[in-house]
Amino acid sequence: MSRLSNYIKNIDAEKPINLNAFYKLVDSLRLTHPREAQDVGAIKHKGQLYIVTQIKDELIAELRILTEVNGVTRAAAATQNKSHSVNVSGSFLLIREQFSNPVVVMIDTDGEHHSPIPLSAEALVLENRQNFIDADLMISFLEKHTAFRLTPKMNIIFSEGNEISNALHKKLLSKYQQLHLCLDVDLGGLTIARNLMSLLPDTQFNFLMPDDIAERLDNIVEREQAGYIDEVIKIGLSTPALAPVAKLIKDKQKTLEQESYLHE
Repeated sequence: MSRLSNYIKNIDAEKPINLNAFYKLVDSLRLTHPREAQDVGAIKHKGQLYIVTQIKDELIAELRILTEVNGVTRAAAATQNKSHSVNVSGSFLLIREQFSNPVVVMIDTDGEHHSPIPLSAEALVLENRQNFIDADLMISFLEKHTAFRLTPKMNIIFSEGNEISNALHKKLLSKYQQLHLCLDVDLGGLTIARNLMSLLPDTQFNFLMPDDIAERLDNIVEREQAGYIDEVIKIGLSTPALAPVAKLIKDKQKTLEQESYLHE
């Protein structure tokens, strides 16, 4: 609703607006009192710009209601079914201490948190839900096919896709000296890794891939399209630490989901 708010502010200040664009936005809203041709009066300023001189009371009243929920809490925005236009006030992460049941670590709008379990020096990040649920199988696979070793009480964090790179998580995640990233070997996994590396520049990262990753990619039947590979290359060029992963995907023209590691 920020565009609508800007239009209303300019109208109130008698500043020129792009009238056709304003009409298009208003007409896209499911208002109780839809705009009629005679509802808005305007004087041409220049080009596509007009100064609005009059708006029907019922119409402007509904538009003001929608602008008032912009920038407030999700609960307030929900009074007009606009909660998704407002960021959540806080966040949370699911973390396991080795194979114990996951705990929820709540994080407030300032990134402050209190963990029910001790934070370890290193942590393993698992991107997908099934891998997090079957953490014991994942650890067995990783210790067999990579140099990763689970240390006592090491934290295992559920990435939930790219949600882990939320800026609210920075204070918590920065407490880890090293993050081992077990992610999909694809554009999504590279994006998560790049975002985390950008969020946590002082943290050491280890992008985990099995020692037989080339063979696993060879067994994939479908190849990725050129545009997809171009995006992979961009990440490899912008983030040198991920260049080997990007090059592997580029050379093979294929990707691999981490759930496949559970199918041993």
